[in-house]
Amino acid sequence: MNIQYFKSKYGYEIEGMWYPRITAICSTIAKPGLLRYYANQKNFTVAQENLTRASNWGKLLHETMEKILQGKEIKIDPIISPSISAFEDWRNQYSISVLEIEKRVMSKNHSYAGTFDLLIEINGKLGILDLKTSKGIWDEYSLQIAAYVQAFNEMALPKAETRWILRIDQYQKCEFCPAKKRTKDIDEKAKGGKKNCSHKLGQVQGEWEFKELDNQDRDIEAFLGAKKVWEWQNHKILAHIDNRALSI
Repeated sequence: MNIQYFKSKYGYEIEGMWYPRITAICSTIAKPGLLRYYANQKNFTVAQENLTRASNWGKLLHETMEKILQGKEIKIDPIISPSISAFEDWRNQYSISVLEIEKRVMSKNHSYAGTFDLLIEINGKLGILDLKTSKGIWDEYSLQIAAYVQAFNEMALPKAETRWILRIDQYQKCEFCPAKKRTKDIDEKAKGGKKNCSHKLGQVQGEWEFKELDNQDRDIEAFLGAKKVWEWQNHKILAHIDNRALSI
């Protein structure tokens, strides 16, 4: 692989030094749900097309939520309006003050960098919040956000006290059974209901899930373990990066 391509895709140049991205490091973590997803698709090409479509949907929702938090007046795309309604419902439940959006941070102690979604104060508590548009809140997310908190707290005062995940999604619910169908998954069937149900799907509804994460020390230790694995996997090309930042 070309060194410049690798550096651009998997890291950041900051103050003349190259740092690997947090998301690149987290790619080493096993994702069994993704393997099940591929196993249930018709073929690899269809799976990739569906993932790209879902990614574009998530990017649109993500950018719209951030613009709303910035106080910008925007036209809501009807495709995501149920999710935005859920997002507004979440905002109404808490006292929120946004301090930073899309903030890049680096850890000189551990030589990595990343860009988190929000530095936010919720009900008087300062922390980093990550916006997700996934089907669930997966365990590996906690390592990613632990890395953001570690890097931010090395750089700034006051320090983040905690970290949260806000997951926003939308679905159609069957009128006859508990089955649901996510609307961004065009080819996905309704799931979670009765097998013999004809699944008459109702209107699209938004939903939100909000979770505060604990065990920062445990999770940053696990992230740094994943970083060692990532460095081992890429040791040949890393050896040719002359300005690679090294851990203190």
